[in-house]
Amino acid sequence: MYTISRFSQLCKMSARMLRHYDKEDLLKPVHVDTTNGYRYYEKSQLETALRIKKLKEYRFSLPEIRIILQTSDREWFTGLIHSKIHELSNEMNRYKQIIAEMQEMIEDKVDFIPGERRSYDILLGMRNEIRILSQRVQMNMNDMDKHIDSLYEKAEERNIHLLGTPSTIFHDEEYTPDHSDIELMIPIVQRNDEEASCDWEIKTLPQNFVAATLHIGSYDDIGYAHIALEEWIDSNGYVLNEPPYETYLKGSECDCPVEEYVTQVCFPVINETKS
Repeated sequence: MYTISRFSQLCKMSARMLRHYDKEDLLKPVHVDTTNGYRYYEKSQLETALRIKKLKEYRFSLPEIRIILQTSDREWFTGLIHSKIHELSNEMNRYKQIIAEMQEMIEDKVDFIPGERRSYDILLGMRNEIRILSQRVQMNMNDMDKHIDSLYEKAEERNIHLLGTPSTIFHDEEYTPDHSDIELMIPIVQRNDEEASCDWEIKTLPQNFVAATLHIGSYDDIGYAHIALEEWIDSNGYVLNEPPYETYLKGSECDCPVEEYVTQVCFPVINETKS
């Protein structure tokens, strides 16, 4: 049998993605060690992993892939393929229309008019004291998932039980995508035998008020969520007392279009008028 790390190398999938497929009942490990939570796979499962990759490339959703893997009805599968071809053809036509509109804009020298700024609902709540697994790294933004996977691996190796989805703090004063200073954080269960290492640590986030909002869609325009929070705290007498952070509730590991990504943006704050 192969460990999840070795199996991820063989099928060229991240360990985080394999865990997600386990949760979605697509590709479950043949054995999970009850003492340490280690996942193990058999070499025969490589074929299933590669089929999943190819079906994702064909733009099938995870629910569709689950049904495909469970059926032997060739006629039904052929019909599904025809349906997907039709769907992709319509999508391709939409892209062609977008390209034509962009070309027309250039030829007619039309000024680009940005869309309306979206509105955000701001909620203020109390974040209870919480223990987190933290790692601060210099990274290329394109390698974010790889570093998050690595942090999940560290937790699994040390039998640290995770409580939620990953969050990030961006410590750079400027946006430097090829060499960003980022702190990765994942909530964990309280332990008494915790040990830190040279590249990660377990620490406590204190109880604090947090102003938060949800951003739906691409990370490219998540800045509007930050602006909405900044304007809210300025107009309500609050100030930041910890760096803002983003929590990725639904992202690339969920096999969905970027328009469906869900990110919670959080500003830890104190009331300036009462301090």
